[in-house]
Amino acid sequence: MNVYRTTQFKNVCPRNCFSACTMISHVENGRLVHITGDRNHPYTKGKLCSKGYAYVERNYHQDRLKFPYYQEVKGSGKFRQITWEKAFELIINQMINIKKQYGDFLPLVLYKYSGNFGVQHFVTEQFFSSIGKTTRIVGSPCHSAGIQAVQYDMGAVKMSDPTQVAEAGLVIIWGANPAVTNIHLIPFILEAKGRGAKIVVIDPLYTQTTELADLYLQPRPSSDGALANLLIKGLYEAKSLDYRFLEEHSIGFEKFIKQMKQIDTQEYEEMCDIPKKAINLLLSWLKEAKVVSYIIGMGLQRHSNGGQNIRAIQALAAARGDIGKKGGGIFFNQEETYVFSNQQGFINEHLNVNNRNLTMDEWITNGVTPFINQPPIEMMWISCRNPLTQEPNPQLIQNHMKKIPFVVAVEQFMTQTAKMANLVLPTTTHFEEADIVTNYWHKEIAFNQKAIPPYYESRSEWNIMRELALRLKHHSPNLCSFPIHSSEEVYLNSQFNEKVLEVFGIQSINDLEKGSLTAKLPKIAWNDQQFSTTTGKYHFYSMEASDAGLPPTPLFVEGKAPNETYPFWLITPHHPYALNSQFHFLNLTDEGEAFVAIHSDVAKAMGIFNGEIVKVFNNQGSIEIKAIFSKLVSKDILMIYQGWYPDSDVNINHLIPVTLTDMGENAYGAKGIAFYDTFVKVEKL
Repeated sequence: MNVYRTTQFKNVCPRNCFSACTMISHVENGRLVHITGDRNHPYTKGKLCSKGYAYVERNYHQDRLKFPYYQEVKGSGKFRQITWEKAFELIINQMINIKKQYGDFLPLVLYKYSGNFGVQHFVTEQFFSSIGKTTRIVGSPCHSAGIQAVQYDMGAVKMSDPTQVAEAGLVIIWGANPAVTNIHLIPFILEAKGRGAKIVVIDPLYTQTTELADLYLQPRPSSDGALANLLIKGLYEAKSLDYRFLEEHSIGFEKFIKQMKQIDTQEYEEMCDIPKKAINLLLSWLKEAKVVSYIIGMGLQRHSNGGQNIRAIQALAAARGDIGKKGGGIFFNQEETYVFSNQQGFINEHLNVNNRNLTMDEWITNGVTPFINQPPIEMMWISCRNPLTQEPNPQLIQNHMKKIPFVVAVEQFMTQTAKMANLVLPTTTHFEEADIVTNYWHKEIAFNQKAIPPYYESRSEWNIMRELALRLKHHSPNLCSFPIHSSEEVYLNSQFNEKVLEVFGIQSINDLEKGSLTAKLPKIAWNDQQFSTTTGKYHFYSMEASDAGLPPTPLFVEGKAPNETYPFWLITPHHPYALNSQFHFLNLTDEGEAFVAIHSDVAKAMGIFNGEIVKVFNNQGSIEIKAIFSKLVSKDILMIYQGWYPDSDVNINHLIPVTLTDMGENAYGAKGIAFYDTFVKVEKL
């Protein structure tokens, strides 16, 4: 008779997400059987998203990688299973040959990002830093323009506790869709609404969150800064600004408001394409509200003028006096809880003088020989990243990867990127490793327990790096300074420092055994209204921005727009039941395939039938995809959910060019990617 004993473990979702949910994993005889939310987490409160509840299926999915695989010719598909010993031998031989030929590891490039935000997974950056000079692909495809915008105006990226939204008198959700991407924020929005707050959604797409709104404004993409400028001008004319804040805690407002007086109101209204009546209604609510929360989405800054648009919205919040107040301020991102030692290697990667930095646009545009009279790229290490489905112009990236002599991908599934690697290494999920997870939205920290053994021959990233370090040191002690620890837990404890103690009040993982902890940070960011700028004040006029060749004030700058040849914006938001390329293959919806949403009136005028396969194209690429009628998009927008569709040849990013945002290089070493400044045409086949 078999006796099944269920054991519970505490885990933390490490995805690039606003929630970092703590969860309880139920394990029977070493196998994960069930997942529930952790009711003790002060922000997520026991609720998981559909992806979280699907983790059991994902963990044991038939397509999950079990062993290391090697193919001599990238993209041939002729993989053969090999041992880990053989895999390490291949890697070390390549590294030693590079060292012998060039004298250092400069031709070795690290291509990593945010597929897993656990502290353990920054071990890869630490290992690469331990071997001396290497090449790093730097820049964030995600939020660099917005981060830089915050830094220009306030000096540092801080944010009030998101629970503060419940205290707002008016909530403006600007280019965000928390009903899909930040579900744990919704109860606090509803709590504010229950207390009498108005909810405003500003978004070119009619999203799921719009159903909660008292007012919905649908601006033209990238015109958000114009709307923010109009609102500031209206509040100034109505004498509804916080003049004490402006006088005592800001600089440059006089120069900025002088520009606001000169803007043509009718011209700005036309650029926004929002009825004057709707703008006036929002203006009246802004005049009446005691305090306003501004929830700003990531997509907002994925335009060529994205950073400037966020500066304009921040200026509205500052001029109204909402920053530093209970229930008010900007809710975009925070970096205060990224304090572990190895996390700095990720955040400040572009500042490491030992590295040879290659910006994303340089890499995609120039490939393996971007440096004049310097060694080319001979080896690439890819981890926590799937560039062949997630980055612009993946056609070029694939061509570049073909030319690199040796490519390693650390993965859980055979993604499009893994298929273009020579060596694919299977790695563990968060249920199969020990880790610590912090978050860029709320300020909780939690320990992730190892709940089950690794799947087949999967290894954690720490284990992989430790084994490589041991072999390099065996070959020559001077090749690598990576510290050799006896376990993942010991390694994690080595990442604690004085800043961790200051922010969280903890010194080891033992302090996290009882559950998550909240950072010892103010619940209200900038509550003392002392900013981290050079002057200690809020900057309506930024010399740093001016020195970077940008407008010193948050004046709207017109962005790119469709033309006669390519008359549609292509907007590619997150799928409600997926996250980048990590969950599409689970088929959590009955859609079955990718589709393009097109306004029904536009489609009918073009003779396109609902459900018909159409061609969407521009001068970079073309895809064939099913058209679905929708009035959730405006007449000049096509919408396709981004991600990986394993059962389809559709790769949306084939259409996305390398267009840069206006800022971001100071924050992450490179400007961001303007994903939403992609313009296309649609035709019947």
